[in-house]
Amino acid sequence: MLDSVQRANQFFSVFVRIWILLSALLTASGWLLSAFQLANGAGYTIMLVLTAGAILFWQRKSRGRPDKSPGRWVVIHRQRFKRLAPMLFLVLALLILLGGLLYPPVNGSSTAYRIPRVMHWLAAGRWHWIHTLDVRMNIAGCGYEWFCAPLILLTRSDRLLFLPNWLSFLLLPGLIYSLFTRLGVRPRVAWWWMWLLPSGWCFIFQAGSTINDAFATAYALASVDFALRARLNKKTGDLWLALLAAALATGVKQTGILLAVPALLAVWPSRNLLFNRPLASLAVATACLLVSALPTMIHNTQHTGNWSGVTPESWGKEVIESPFWGLIGNTFCLATQNLKPPLFPFADAWNAARMKFLHTPFGAHFLAFENFGYMSFGISETTAGIGSGITILMLISLGAARCCRRMSGAAPAANSRDPFLRLLRWVPWGLVLVFMARVSTFENQRLLAPYYILLFPALLASPGQSVLVHRPWWQSLARLVLVLAAGLLVISRDRPLFPSQTVVGWLAARHPNAKLVSNMSRTYAETPAAEKQRLRLWKNIPPGEAILGYAAADLGGLAETPLWLPFGRRQIQRVLPEDTPEQLRSAGIHYVLVQRDYLLMTHDTIEQWLARYGGVLLTQWESLQDPYAPPEGFYLVRLQ
Repeated sequence: MLDSVQRANQFFSVFVRIWILLSALLTASGWLLSAFQLANGAGYTIMLVLTAGAILFWQRKSRGRPDKSPGRWVVIHRQRFKRLAPMLFLVLALLILLGGLLYPPVNGSSTAYRIPRVMHWLAAGRWHWIHTLDVRMNIAGCGYEWFCAPLILLTRSDRLLFLPNWLSFLLLPGLIYSLFTRLGVRPRVAWWWMWLLPSGWCFIFQAGSTINDAFATAYALASVDFALRARLNKKTGDLWLALLAAALATGVKQTGILLAVPALLAVWPSRNLLFNRPLASLAVATACLLVSALPTMIHNTQHTGNWSGVTPESWGKEVIESPFWGLIGNTFCLATQNLKPPLFPFADAWNAARMKFLHTPFGAHFLAFENFGYMSFGISETTAGIGSGITILMLISLGAARCCRRMSGAAPAANSRDPFLRLLRWVPWGLVLVFMARVSTFENQRLLAPYYILLFPALLASPGQSVLVHRPWWQSLARLVLVLAAGLLVISRDRPLFPSQTVVGWLAARHPNAKLVSNMSRTYAETPAAEKQRLRLWKNIPPGEAILGYAAADLGGLAETPLWLPFGRRQIQRVLPEDTPEQLRSAGIHYVLVQRDYLLMTHDTIEQWLARYGGVLLTQWESLQDPYAPPEGFYLVRLQ
């Protein structure tokens, strides 16, 4: 079986190479087209023609090379999916695809700034510093968004924007097996965990979503894997791919910049290969800078004076008291979030207790954290870490592997004693400590998504693990973790694959006073509320308006994405408190959608705002933006 896995991974590496090159092409194209104000349909068409020409030229040049036998690849993968563990992974992939196709993106990050920022760029034909109160639209990494731009131009919709995440998710098993075996994990152990780790809740939920925390995982794994390949085979091309993948990993989010450290460490022994073809290496280095976090860091420094773009003034958050309290606080938060069960009916009591704790002398050390220790009722794409299934299985495996090693006297893998590989296995743990000491934002458990898998080789290189994975009881637990992940996809609050409203409505009718049923009802209210919000916006906004103003609070622009739909028909311009009526009219804005939270932020009533801007209130309504928050109010205003 393991021989077939190794042969399959040789074919699989071709797809990883294509993915890295495609990612580099789209990211570099976004920045280069922006430089010429061609980040639009015409610019991407030119890019497509040039790419097609380059591929044809390469195919002519490589004619006569041995066939890669695609038929053999199909046979190998058919055999692979006859076993239960890979078959369950295939089920996960299909469920994720189904959910992504059925539901539009409804998470706050996507609707508030990730998709809208792409629409602003396409409307202007270039990346630019957007006129907005929401700093995230400007300071966040752009790696995922440069994938979205051509998809939006091609489909004029947001329904397929999950595909980059889903395709990246499909690459995880092969990357995990290849990297883990190179880092000293026994092949049999790597085989089991190549299917288990992608079932981590942050991966399965984000794979059908437009949340981009886990998107960098494939880049992070590939960067170290190709660097270790180059160390053995002395191929400069593998070293180039490692550098490109590391650069791409940093460009997705600023919290992923540390992911370049393991890759650069793995590249170091093979650094002299770069001088075999110095001009080509220089070109690759230039491409790496372009697709990395560097362009975003430069823009952030220019506009905010800070490379990350995050300052207490712009973000409204305090700084962690010291790295020590950052480590203590994040240790608690990450442990509780990753051990949290799929349903947590004690969320209200827990959150009340944490507020009391924060007002104690000891708890005051964690006031700088954003929503320290907060727990939600269920698990969603915005609240999921690696998950309690993987976490508990790993804890059980660590204890059981020690017993198995003493009983069997198993020997470690031949390469597990290599000091360099041992260093590579433990470096990610040091990076996570740095992350925990400095980052105090909300939902750190999902921000760590691209780091999780890199932590496991250090835990799985033990000889006892190779004995443990043969135990029937352990294999049953592993399969149970995969089945649990599939069940969570079916009952996902973001993309439920069962008639959630019918079932919850039936339960509410039979148990009207049950708190658990009430929480379930709120949990499943978000997706249909998002659809109703879209329909209401389309109904109320005049269809012929080319430009629409949107007055939203600093982090509350959740309605902007539906305002753009169907993509390409109108432009949305954010209205800031300092904007004058003359500025709005000179920009061609005749209608403004005013958010109630925006008025609360500016300490205005709607009557005062109408008087200041000479507007007439056409209609107003309320919409559920978050099932755990009060409905949001909107006012549609026509400027006279």
